[in-house]
Amino acid sequence: MEEKPSNGIKGLKHWRYDLGAGLQVALVSLPLSLGIAIASGAPPVTGIVSAIIAGLIFPFLGGAYVTISGPAAGLAPALLSGMLLLGGGDLAAGYPLVLVAICLTGLLQIILAFMNAGRFAIFLPVTVVEAMLAAIGIMIILKQIPLLVGDLSPVAPTSVDSIVKMPQTLINIEPVVFFIGALCLFLMFYLNATRHQWMRRIPAPLFVALLGLALATAMGLDADYLITMPESILEGGITVPAFEEMFNRPELWVSLLIVVITLTLIDGIESLATIAAVDKIDPFQRKSHPNVTLRAMGVSNVLSSLAGGLTIIPGGVKSRANIDAGGRTLWANFYNAIFLIIFLMLATDIISMIPLAAVAAILIYVGWRLCEYRVFKKTFTIGRDQMVIFLITVGAILLTDLLWGILIGMVAEVFMLAYLLTPSFRAVLTGRLTFSQSVELVVRNFVGLFHNPIIKVRNDIRDGREHYEIYLGSLVCFNLLPLDKLLQQIPEDASITMIATESGRIIDHTAMEYLHHLQEESLRRRRPFELHGLENYYQFTQHSLSARMHDAALVRREAQLSARAAEMREVAQRHGLDFNPATLAILDPHGFVYLRRGDRKQERHVMTGRYRDCDVKVFDYSHTAAPDYYAEHLHTLVVVRLPEKGPELPDMVLAPGHYLKRYLVDYRELDPPEASGFPEGYRIYSRRSDESALASAGHMRDFLHRYPGVYLEVRSNALLVFRPDRELETPEGIEELLEVIEHCLEDSPSPADDDVSDADPAEEGAS
Repeated sequence: MEEKPSNGIKGLKHWRYDLGAGLQVALVSLPLSLGIAIASGAPPVTGIVSAIIAGLIFPFLGGAYVTISGPAAGLAPALLSGMLLLGGGDLAAGYPLVLVAICLTGLLQIILAFMNAGRFAIFLPVTVVEAMLAAIGIMIILKQIPLLVGDLSPVAPTSVDSIVKMPQTLINIEPVVFFIGALCLFLMFYLNATRHQWMRRIPAPLFVALLGLALATAMGLDADYLITMPESILEGGITVPAFEEMFNRPELWVSLLIVVITLTLIDGIESLATIAAVDKIDPFQRKSHPNVTLRAMGVSNVLSSLAGGLTIIPGGVKSRANIDAGGRTLWANFYNAIFLIIFLMLATDIISMIPLAAVAAILIYVGWRLCEYRVFKKTFTIGRDQMVIFLITVGAILLTDLLWGILIGMVAEVFMLAYLLTPSFRAVLTGRLTFSQSVELVVRNFVGLFHNPIIKVRNDIRDGREHYEIYLGSLVCFNLLPLDKLLQQIPEDASITMIATESGRIIDHTAMEYLHHLQEESLRRRRPFELHGLENYYQFTQHSLSARMHDAALVRREAQLSARAAEMREVAQRHGLDFNPATLAILDPHGFVYLRRGDRKQERHVMTGRYRDCDVKVFDYSHTAAPDYYAEHLHTLVVVRLPEKGPELPDMVLAPGHYLKRYLVDYRELDPPEASGFPEGYRIYSRRSDESALASAGHMRDFLHRYPGVYLEVRSNALLVFRPDRELETPEGIEELLEVIEHCLEDSPSPADDDVSDADPAEEGAS
């Protein structure tokens, strides 16, 4: 689409998509909001109140596009701890007091947003943030197990207490409650993992809540094990913050400050992380504004607290549901709120029949997704150094609390970097360094972690545009801010070259993610961007974003090729192609739709060169994608750039079945002629006129018949082809995919310039 969907009044023209998405989000949001409130130690209705306020406010303040805001499970442990701290162990007494903390948190967020504080998030090591989320997942599971088995004893104040209390909890199992909870938990895992689309039409949380309701009714479950809802929402469902009590009790002010700092820190970290993750799966590839979103969350939190609601942040689960349902703008939040109001007005009695065990099952699944074993596996793949930081942070959070755990994780990151830069004590023992020299070197390296990484900047004119050449030393999370500030001052149309110099000692994982983000942003803005010097830095692991240390000798040492690398190198040599076994973060210069989706996108075993008069690139590609954010998907891809004097093909996608349909927002689906002999089950999507696209697709007919199941995409006269039902191709399979060139170089029609349709293809049913 020439014009991407925008928020505000202009976004109302997409009401058909947002209205349907809002309904589906509300069906997911209802049981989740109830569960989050229960996990926070607050009355269940407060979760729905929070979601309603978020939906009514967020669309008017903007900052994102398809993100759904509301109460989030990530803050439930912090809210529960805050209530216990401020209430002296009494949740009922602590709830009105924690509302004061939420209100102050919102005001602080508004101030931070106007100070452009979102940029300071780059100081936080990526691994510490991910460890925080994993620890939150573990805390959610520990707190919900008692409700799953029917233990209604007072909640344990800390994670350690929850673990100590676990044997007693298992003794107090109520068989009926446990049966309902266990069945609901099994279905949460099964329904979210099944490949049967008909089983996923009803959101899993809603199905589990309704099943729990039916079982609780059939088995006559006691009211103590059901959700408690007020008879009147306006009279008994709204609690106001206890400002006067807090003002008159100075002994609580230090505790209040701790709760506010904790909520602000976690709310900010998780909000920024969530909108960044949602941007990556936005079919329209729009960019959210972190500080505007932070301000919107601040206003929402103030209003939520005044109505007795919980903290509000962008939610990953609900945002995913919104995208899958076709939501296009923030108005989906508004419609979600309207539907929740309707549910609250008409279905309060039904909601009060849902068993706590079913809600606990939903939250345990949410917690598991934050801390499952693949989270640990992914961190270990990035590097053992990151695994150490990850485990230290998780352990510190569980043994103390979220605020202290994050601070301990950051201190551990500092010491890890300092240790990596510290010379071996053998250098002192062997006389290569004196003790004073080694101490001086340690101090210098430690200070360098916080020193400006920019060595010098050169400004000139290159290829008719302004060009900046930036020389860098060591680059880590703690000194990224000066570089980020410099980049914000450079004109958007200027080209950039970054050079990691030999004077740099280390580039950590967070800095590697930052540099890759710069590459992707520059590619999206069509800004020339080059990164040099990394070839002299030794990678800790084969992961493209692992930390690196400057060591040219290690880099030059010949690496032992794996069996797959040797196999791919042989194919490259047979066809006269260059081969690179390294693992790299992939870029998408052609704008292929397939390469937009997912996260952690990497290429390895890359073959490049000329093949049959075309520029080709063959590589093993991996990425993660929702809902399995830590499961790696593998395919072998072939990219072909057709010669300039050859046939010009229109942008189109030939996909088996409905594969990738929701991402084809700027394409329209075409119906092939009945007599065309086009393979059954294949779908044709195009951005140009029907005739040219159908004619070009016809040239691929024999290829698709010969190799069924192939996905083929044409973008900017470049082709991408692979088989979604296979992982890594054999050498023979690669040869088969390369045959697509023969079909493309036949006399394909060249679409006329005036064939481009002015209609909005998405409005005609593309998604």
